[in-house]
Amino acid sequence: MTYSTETDKKKQREYLFALASVEGVGPVRIKRLLTRFGNVERIFDAELVEIAQLPQFNPALALRILTVRKRLTELRQKLDELADQNITVLFPEDNEYPTLLKSIPDAPTVLCRVGELSEVSDKCVAIVGTKRPSSEGINVTLELSIRLVEAGFTVVSGLANGIDTTAHSGALEVNGTTIAVLSTDLSSVYPVENIALAEKISETGCLFSEHPFKVSPTPANLVLRNRIISGISMASVVIETSREGGAMHTARYAQRQDRPVLACQWDTNYQKSDGTRQLINKGAISFLPNQLDTVVDMLTNPERLENRSVGTSVEQMTLFDNQ
Repeated sequence: MTYSTETDKKKQREYLFALASVEGVGPVRIKRLLTRFGNVERIFDAELVEIAQLPQFNPALALRILTVRKRLTELRQKLDELADQNITVLFPEDNEYPTLLKSIPDAPTVLCRVGELSEVSDKCVAIVGTKRPSSEGINVTLELSIRLVEAGFTVVSGLANGIDTTAHSGALEVNGTTIAVLSTDLSSVYPVENIALAEKISETGCLFSEHPFKVSPTPANLVLRNRIISGISMASVVIETSREGGAMHTARYAQRQDRPVLACQWDTNYQKSDGTRQLINKGAISFLPNQLDTVVDMLTNPERLENRSVGTSVEQMTLFDNQ
């Protein structure tokens, strides 16, 4: 999208911010609208029936879209408020918007950032897992995050308790860069016990959220957050998780985004390894807890990720192909 003047650019961004604020209008619907009308201002000039007849739209949704224009002054004030809080609002067209994230089909239309990290490298790796890890899982997470940082990677996770917290902490322990993706807005860090950790992350890395307005960590928001974790990352590593764990959503999103998924193979029937066993059985690249050097080597040389299983020989198949 190109603009004739800076004023035009600002106006278009304000309209896009307004559109993204409409309940029920997510990134996929916004892309559909832009494809149909060419630019965001034309969307607000459209007739209700023109919007309502589009796939995945209806008259009620079309009405919400057209009436949000009345709130433009209020929404401009919100953008100013975010700037006053040192929160940067990014749109996919911005150079500072993470390149890998931009390529996924449901990339956030609005991405809020706080922290010192303004340029997100493509050398990001997600480390995710259960909120209640075993001591072995904690040790593997800590060691892997440290080794990845030492190899020049940025560690990405979701600021949750357990594996996420350990991954962030491991990166910080060796003065590395880490990114936390929140399921809430950036003024409502969740869980609250990780507020201090979030502040420390922002000193060298950054926090991302697709929520410019105050929201709670609902199950839906927690799930959607995972597509951003995997979307920022060149690969996702699952340490420990049950089959119902949130890390399984990250793995699903990574597979849909055509990004590698690696899963730790544990020699145990511990419930928190049920998820990683399922991932491996469905085609994730497996590794043993003592093979972290091999994991880092593969991530450093991405061509080695293809058709590679470290801990066991597993036929590569599409993850969750029957789900």
